[in-house]
Amino acid sequence: MKCHSLTFSSPRISKSIIIPVTICQSRELCREYNLEAKEADVMALIDTGATNSSVSNRLADILDMKVIDQCKVAAAGGIHTADVYLIDISLKNMINFSNIRSAGFFGNDAFDIIIGMDILTQGDLAITNCDHRTVLSFRIPLGNGHIDFTACTGELETAPA
Repeated sequence: MKCHSLTFSSPRISKSIIIPVTICQSRELCREYNLEAKEADVMALIDTGATNSSVSNRLADILDMKVIDQCKVAAAGGIHTADVYLIDISLKNMINFSNIRSAGFFGNDAFDIIIGMDILTQGDLAITNCDHRTVLSFRIPLGNGHIDFTACTGELETAPA
């Protein structure tokens, strides 16, 4: 399998990482039910604390997504029932994820997708903070080894202020 990778850089240290993605209802589901697969370019939050990826209810409505199920979701606001959609997500460098079961959430203006560990564990992810900016790198498929920061020996060098 060919290796695909992407890097996103923030101009400052970021407490949240939001990246551009393209989303549509699962093309496979659309073929099965003769539905139109409307696409949208939206922003996605990288969330290593989310077990599964999610789509905002607002975006699901805009794209006329078919509800395929319901599930219980435990979030900061407690446990609630959410609609489940089947989606395809494309990262901007043509890394594609298909048929991702995604619970709906009530979003905000900053992002319409949450990329959770169901997607992130399919590749290698590194987040670094250097020179007063945050950089995220992701590659797929998985690499042949681990990134181990404890392997550093000696004194760490720091950039001049």
